[in-house]
Amino acid sequence: MAIKSKIKLKKYLSNAGYCSRRKAADFIESNSITINSEKAEHDAILEHGDVIVINKNKEIVNLKVKTDILIYHKPTGEICSSIESGANKSVFQSIPIRQEGKWIMVGRLDVNTSGLLIFSNNGDLVQKLSHPSSMIERKYLCRILGNPTKSQINKLLNGAHVEGKKSHFDKLIPIKKKSSAVNNWFRVTLHSGRNREVRKLWDTQSLQVNRLIRIGFGPIMLPKDLKAGQYKLLMQNEINNVLKLVDSET
Repeated sequence: MAIKSKIKLKKYLSNAGYCSRRKAADFIESNSITINSEKAEHDAILEHGDVIVINKNKEIVNLKVKTDILIYHKPTGEICSSIESGANKSVFQSIPIRQEGKWIMVGRLDVNTSGLLIFSNNGDLVQKLSHPSSMIERKYLCRILGNPTKSQINKLLNGAHVEGKKSHFDKLIPIKKKSSAVNNWFRVTLHSGRNREVRKLWDTQSLQVNRLIRIGFGPIMLPKDLKAGQYKLLMQNEINNVLKLVDSET
């Protein structure tokens, strides 16, 4: 395991899940933060063992924390937010609380989408996995109302404009169905992860998605025996495969 001796305050706050890296400066400005009893400056550097107090919450800086990854089978109806909203439960209420550090979510799924959701305590890893430039393969099962034509399928594979940007599925594979069925299931793959992109792509062909399940993200696949509402911690060899994907460290 690679051990870092120093870290920038902004990066530490992002890694710990307090804010995104680009909002770290605002977070430092609007919150009470001290390092070893001294007011924290924007360009502060933290060392292993430093005492940091964030809004009266005291932490000992630990730069030797091992990377953990948790996968969760999100059911429909839960929201990808740290705060529940009305009748909608937060996904964070369904996963275990960490004794040290926080779980940080990799991307999001909308309230009506179920399937694979990924969390890690490694903020650098989460940022790399979430960033569009990572071009990580995402796999979904889609249930479509109606029967798409060959022309519509070709347009979805060759490219369609979604909110001014060209997008397409890398793979679009029909799943066998009964000839009398109203709905059709497809397995799709794409490498970008813009907001509601799968649904919006089908919308370009006037086709409605009435069920959407994410089943894969890079080397991580949703286990068939992991039921909706259940979670699982990845083994070290599985974590290593994810770290290699973005050339990250543990």
